[in-house]
Amino acid sequence: MTSATVCSNAYIVEGALGALPTVALIHPSGAELVVALRGATALAWRAPWGGREVRDLLDGYEAESELLAQEATRSGLMFPFANRIAAGAYTFDGATHHVPPAPGEIGTLHGFVRLQDWDVVPDADVDGPANGAVSVTLATCVRATDVAGYPFDLETRIRFELTEQTLDVTWSYRNVGQVAAPVTAGWHPYFRIPGHATIDALELHVPARATVATDARLIPLDGEAAREVRGVVGPLGLAGTALDTAFTDLVPDTDGRVRTRVLDPATGAGVEVWQERGNMHVYTGDGLGGRARTSIALEPVESLTNAFNRPDCAQQVRLEPGEGREFRFGARVVAPREG
Repeated sequence: MTSATVCSNAYIVEGALGALPTVALIHPSGAELVVALRGATALAWRAPWGGREVRDLLDGYEAESELLAQEATRSGLMFPFANRIAAGAYTFDGATHHVPPAPGEIGTLHGFVRLQDWDVVPDADVDGPANGAVSVTLATCVRATDVAGYPFDLETRIRFELTEQTLDVTWSYRNVGQVAAPVTAGWHPYFRIPGHATIDALELHVPARATVATDARLIPLDGEAAREVRGVVGPLGLAGTALDTAFTDLVPDTDGRVRTRVLDPATGAGVEVWQERGNMHVYTGDGLGGRARTSIALEPVESLTNAFNRPDCAQQVRLEPGEGREFRFGARVVAPREG
């Protein structure tokens, strides 16, 4: 997938997925992250597994046609809104807007920067790994004339940092327009555990006190009715369990990070996804045809679905002119238990 053309950073190698350009971020350990510039979409995250061979932990797009069709929004960067907008309509500062579905999609969901081409930003770290990590930064802009129903101007950057066992992401964005804008972000990766053809033998651990109740369209119920108190979730066996569910009231560890894990209970090995705030949306992929339940989507998101239409999210999504925010999350290989 990668070519021999080297960018200014010695750890970034240019390549292509069909006709779409990619960059591969290569760590000295053999770990590798491959990202398509279309949507800044992570195609593969390969890391040493169990101290042995490098394995791919992302269930990403394997062909240009899949990425262009946005099949299952694999590793999609959801921005400037995450998940659904009910009927594609919202009202902000007294004006009602309608965002049409993306081409080929039946509902307005997952934003639209996943359809844009991003640029690689020159990185000052060209001589070697910093703190054991190599990194690549990509950037794009949203202009008021780009998409009907979203008349706002934003700039956004995403930085991927790779070590032998971790993939960390720092996503920053700023309102560069003259008026306030509604903005919220999320990531839509699918993870697979080596040695498991399906997720059925795995366990899910979500440090959340509540799940989000929705209607048949997967739109959260109004107000407090959306919050279903259940206590901290996990371990939850995935055999026979179908989820397209948001978890909220997340419980952080002492370092402030919330950690969701998918593990093989027999060995303790798996993948951990961390985030500093927001909600965690879990999708077990039951509606994905031949790829159903072969991987699991663990989606760190800043806010509830349909946040643009929720009074309880109004301040959370509001971004004043000149104001910026940062959303940090990532993933880590969980090693098997010793013995």
